[in-house]
Amino acid sequence: MTDHQSINDFNHSCPHEGTFPTMSQFQLGMGTSGTVGLYVTSIMVCLVNATMFAILIRKFLREVPERQVPDLCWVTSLFTAISFFTVLMIYMPRSTEFLLGAYRVYEAMVIGRFVELNLLWHGGEKELMRGLGENPRMRFNLPPCCCCLLCLKNSLVTRDRVKMVRLVVGQMVYIQLFVLFLQLVFQFNDIHDGPLSL
Repeated sequence: MTDHQSINDFNHSCPHEGTFPTMSQFQLGMGTSGTVGLYVTSIMVCLVNATMFAILIRKFLREVPERQVPDLCWVTSLFTAISFFTVLMIYMPRSTEFLLGAYRVYEAMVIGRFVELNLLWHGGEKELMRGLGENPRMRFNLPPCCCCLLCLKNSLVTRDRVKMVRLVVGQMVYIQLFVLFLQLVFQFNDIHDGPLSL
């Protein structure tokens, strides 16, 4: 039986809501050559990203101030993490929801480090405020929040507001961890996306 015949003979009915295929169903749906090509390509992309990340770390250790190296490593590791999570989702398709939730936690950590890195590049909060000049103004209600928070439309940038932005960005990790926890609780109780039924 060829790959083309096995794909045509496969039952193409949609899975139940909130379920993912098993690895064998995934392989049967893609065919042998498609599955091998996808597995090999995803591993190659992950290895290329990991190699580039290792080269970047080596360069950071030689050329970047020591204080900035940890934050730079976190920020530049995002592409390697994306390819790693993709490999895991391809090899374990039923864990997709959990892996996407774990990725959101990781992404929130990277965003927090990026904010800290930007402050380091400007020399800290004091230097940032000095560089912005006297009475700097900024829009804090950017899309998609442009219709709300109108009081922040053309606000004065102060050190307190910069600290507030840092605090809000820092809370993203905890919010995503809480969402991941809820996701696992719902999954173990067979509550999936869609309207809740009691």
